[in-house]
Amino acid sequence: MGGGNAQKTAMARLRNQEKLAKAKKGGTSQLKQNAKAHSYICSICRTAFLCTTSEKMLRDHVAAKHDKATFEACFPNFEAPK
Repeated sequence: MGGGNAQKTAMARLRNQEKLAKAKKGGTSQLKQNAKAHSYICSICRTAFLCTTSEKMLRDHVAAKHDKATFEACFPNFEAPK
């Protein structure tokens, strides 16, 4: 039964304290992890690609954006998956 105003206020205060404690820990932002996932960067236009991007997509980028450059010039750090 219960559920008076004092109880509701106490529960709301507890929830707010938990939110503040979570925010002080650093939250749940994935911005740092997303920045680390961009491992292929075109050296000409500085466009970032995820580490899961296929070689074909990178070659398509070179063909579409930098038709006079080579694949190796755009992505010197690319290693084919083994």
